[in-house]
Amino acid sequence: MSVLIVADHLGQGDSWTARLVGAARLLGSTVTVLVAGSGCQDAAVRLASLAGVDEVLYALHPAPVGVPVEDLAQLVLALAPGYTHVLATASTFGAELIPRVAAMLGVSPVTGVVEMSDRFTFTRPIHANGVLARLRVSSTPIFLTLQPWAFSSTGGSDGTPAPMRRIQDVPQLGLSWRMDFIPSTSIGQEDLSTAQVVVAGGGGLEKSGGFVPVQQLAKSLGGAVGASRAAVDAGLVPADLQIGQTGRSIAPKFYIALGISGAIQHVAGIKDAGTVVSINRDPQAPMAAMADLALTADLYEAVPALMEALGVK
Repeated sequence: MSVLIVADHLGQGDSWTARLVGAARLLGSTVTVLVAGSGCQDAAVRLASLAGVDEVLYALHPAPVGVPVEDLAQLVLALAPGYTHVLATASTFGAELIPRVAAMLGVSPVTGVVEMSDRFTFTRPIHANGVLARLRVSSTPIFLTLQPWAFSSTGGSDGTPAPMRRIQDVPQLGLSWRMDFIPSTSIGQEDLSTAQVVVAGGGGLEKSGGFVPVQQLAKSLGGAVGASRAAVDAGLVPADLQIGQTGRSIAPKFYIALGISGAIQHVAGIKDAGTVVSINRDPQAPMAAMADLALTADLYEAVPALMEALGVK
């Protein structure tokens, strides 16, 4: 069996693609990565060095940044019959591309996959992550979007870059044109979707001392910054840091909630987290009840004390 990964080299970069490669090795005997766009050769070279990649295909397109999804879908449509599985991340990129190509072929994609029992059986969360559905697909090619946090990468370079091959240019349908790509001005140093430690803040920080303690603690622990919807709505952080039913689902080993009440919509995004710690002045907050460790305290006093106790700055 052979797997085609469509890489989002303008989005989360190589770290997410490496995790897709790790998942793809469980599915097929060969793994091919496709990158497309103007000047995508540099991305192709980087991805060719990832362990587990057997071949990298690259296709050019004159758009200044990225490739219009209508155009990229035509290219993937032409390539898909040569593979048993076609993968992308469960991100805006994958959500635009994979269902579109699957529909063109008259098949159903499986989106948001978090587990693969075998090459044809996949598990995805439904009902706001409250239920896991297991699906079995009988026809190929199988189109999947995967949650990167649920899979491990194959590691860095294996020392021998995979062969690279330029294929036909991406078709130009002229239906849309991406004029610019502006990466999020994320205040976190680590990728929220794959970080092993996440420190998140709630909307109550707006009226207190701001989001600084969240940033400081996350940085000192080498983790990522996250937020509840209330914090995003209050304008404290950008929307890409939102965790929950209408944001990201994450699975860090360690999750610290600072001033987060624990609404069910937020909890839906952390149900696969390991150890959950809550620091909140309200002892009746739902987050305190579901956390493994809960501290009733003012986070602006507790966080500096915690950092001092841990010997970090």
